[in-house]
Amino acid sequence: MPGQRSDLVAVFMKDSYKAVFKAYGKESTRYNLIYSVKTGVTGAGDKETQIIGAGPLTRHTVEGQNIEFKTPVEGWSYYVKYWTFSDGLAFSPEASEDAIKFGNLIKAFAATWGEQVRIAKETLAARVFNVGGATSGDWVLNGTHTGNTDPSGNLLYDGKPVFAISGNEHTTKGGGTYYNSVSGLDVIPGDFERVYNLHVSTNNRNERDQIIRNPADTILTKPGASYFKAWRITMTSKGMPGDDINDENPYYKTVKPMDWDYLNDTDPVAYIGKAKSDSWQFHERKNPEIRYYRHEPNAGYHASIRIRIGVFLKDFRNWTRLGGSSSASYS
Repeated sequence: MPGQRSDLVAVFMKDSYKAVFKAYGKESTRYNLIYSVKTGVTGAGDKETQIIGAGPLTRHTVEGQNIEFKTPVEGWSYYVKYWTFSDGLAFSPEASEDAIKFGNLIKAFAATWGEQVRIAKETLAARVFNVGGATSGDWVLNGTHTGNTDPSGNLLYDGKPVFAISGNEHTTKGGGTYYNSVSGLDVIPGDFERVYNLHVSTNNRNERDQIIRNPADTILTKPGASYFKAWRITMTSKGMPGDDINDENPYYKTVKPMDWDYLNDTDPVAYIGKAKSDSWQFHERKNPEIRYYRHEPNAGYHASIRIRIGVFLKDFRNWTRLGGSSSASYS
């Protein structure tokens, strides 16, 4: 069978990209509302080293007192690997011979790719939450890439799970210890207050254990019962279940409830934190790349799609988990 003409190939490619992005945009995504999305990144991954700085300012007690100069202190090193996701389709020569029908077939398959790109991004972004309590870590956190080995392996930059419980706390460079997950809780007012206070009033410390702001603007849950509970707690101006209907609700609009289909927790679990913070980044290394070419062994055609994406976490404080548990690993 003769090969497809170059002008037909160009049409197929153009139509395929249109179909991918049209299908991708049929449903809204959450990952871009939760993470800070970075595009235009390069390489096999990225590494960034935190600069803690030289310490607190010194109060001068006499006129003309000299400034004390110190060497800047390095903090943690953060790593991200750009994971490749791909798919391919093989078309027989018989399926490829009718250019018009073949073009429609390619476009139809490309539309399913658009949906799969959306699913891949949502699944990768949600995996950090779903396996964040694993004490042995998970591949999604391993930022090892060409030329750079992530010393924390499958764990967060400090060698702890993303969501650390009491007894297995995160440790700062200043020596302080902090946890950002409390098990055995439910999405109810008292437990919400406990975890919200943990986030904003206990974990509001930097790597020198100095007081900083650690704001929260979102409570993230699965759709369904937990979301409705979160909505009642944070979006009801007066009265909550079990309280007098005329009482003012102190939790009203402290955070905004958001549900995410890709969370797979079985226990009543919620995450309180700051959405779209620069500390939690989703890197889009390569947008969908579609290739279409002749497969000489059987004179048919192959079509493929490929993307590269990764998550870059630079601060455990960004999200605090209400409920859930910690174990060696999760599926």
